[in-house]
Amino acid sequence: MAEWSERISSCRNSGISVKQWCQEHGIVEKTYYYWQRRVFQALTAQQEPYFARVPLERPNGRQEVAVTVRIGNAEADIYTGADAATIEAICRALKSC
Repeated sequence: MAEWSERISSCRNSGISVKQWCQEHGIVEKTYYYWQRRVFQALTAQQEPYFARVPLERPNGRQEVAVTVRIGNAEADIYTGADAATIEAICRALKSC
């Protein structure tokens, strides 16, 4: 896994296409993508979800909870004015708990 992690990093930092990099290193492109998927899956499995409070600036200084979202045993307050990307990120984070 460590060897392939180094190879993938080398390819991604090479500035050339995966196809060209694989040709130069004698690696079948399909094999490269297989190992890239395995390395990324291993990295994802090692990461534990965490929550961080992100303060929102309000023009009038007020922060009003618009909705509390509960998914499973996790919950989060979403404040008035939260944008769609923030709400989506909160829901994804809650689903991962």
